[in-house]
Parts: sequence; structure tokens; C-alpha cells
Amino acid sequence: MPDYGKVTEKRRTPYFASAKQWLQLKKYQYEVTFSLYMLTPTEKFIFNFILFLLVSLLVTAATLYLPSHIGVIYNRMSYYVHGEYAYNTAASPSGEAISSIAKEGLKITSEAVKSGATPMSQAVKEL
Repeated sequence: MPDYGKVTEKRRTPYFASAKQWLQLKKYQYEVTFSLYMLTPTEKFIFNFILFLLVSLLVTAATLYLPSHIGVIYNRMSYYVHGEYAYNTAASPSGEAISSIAKEGLKITSEAVKSGATPMSQAVKEL
């Protein structure tokens, strides 16, 4: 008569053996998901190389360009939330002189934008 108790007993496998089984399972799932099991070894290599190349380019682009892009988005959002004179009240870490120069530059820029918009709006009204 078969011993069914062995089925329910837990077997203790070494850590490396279970890690090896887990990696084999993940490799099997990867090959079945992308139908790589049907390809020749050369085709598998080409597919995996292209996939690795695309993933590495994506990671490189995210590492290099994402922080600056987030900074640009943050500046635009702060402009939308706080308005045109958002930096007038901001204190400069290196002194008041730089802060006053920045305030003056913002005022000049905003006046230039307003004066540039005024002739355009008059031209639209004339049409």
C-alpha cells in the first residue's frame, strides 16, 4: 500500500536549490510568455539582445533625463499654482542682492511679455 503521508510532509530543500528552482521557473515562464521555446538558439540570442538593448536604453534615458524633466515639470506646475510673481517672496540663500536682481529680472520679463501681448491683442481686435 502506498504511503500517502510522504506527500504532505514538507521537505526542507537547501536555500541554493530553492533559488535555482525559482530561477528555472522564471526562465520557463519567460520563454513560454514570449514563445522563445520555439526559436533556435541564434534567434533566441538575437531576440534577447534586442530586448536587453531596448531595456538598457530605457534605463539610461530614465537615469539621465528624468530628473531634469521632473524639474521642468515642477517649475511649470509652480508657475500654474503660484502665478507670475512666484519668486518675488522667495529668499535667496546667498543674499538679498541676488534676490533683488532676480526680482528685477522677473519684472522686466513680465513687462516685456505684457507689452508684446498688447500689440497682438490690438491687431486681433482690428481684424
